[in-house]
Amino acid sequence: MNIMLVCNAGMSTGMLAKKMEKFSEGKCTVKAYGIAEYMDHLENVDIILVGPQIRFQYEEIKDAVANIPVLSIDPIKYGSMNAEAILNTVYDELGGENNE
Repeated sequence: MNIMLVCNAGMSTGMLAKKMEKFSEGKCTVKAYGIAEYMDHLENVDIILVGPQIRFQYEEIKDAVANIPVLSIDPIKYGSMNAEAILNTVYDELGGENNE
């Protein structure tokens, strides 16, 4: 499963991406991009997660990628870098952790 995280510049979300990828035990590839560049990396993306710092752009992102599910990351889960909880939200949205 290919997960894209989108935030303001891709920095703090990059740390979360690494934690999520590790926690998924090889089931997911997780990449983080800034709002200015995410459109260049949509190929093979299964879901996009929007960071809390740009949640005001959620609808804009959702409209731009109509064929890819988009979720907003819970600010508390993001702030605590709770990779497990965020991955479980993704799995729930896409129908289970084995949905590859």
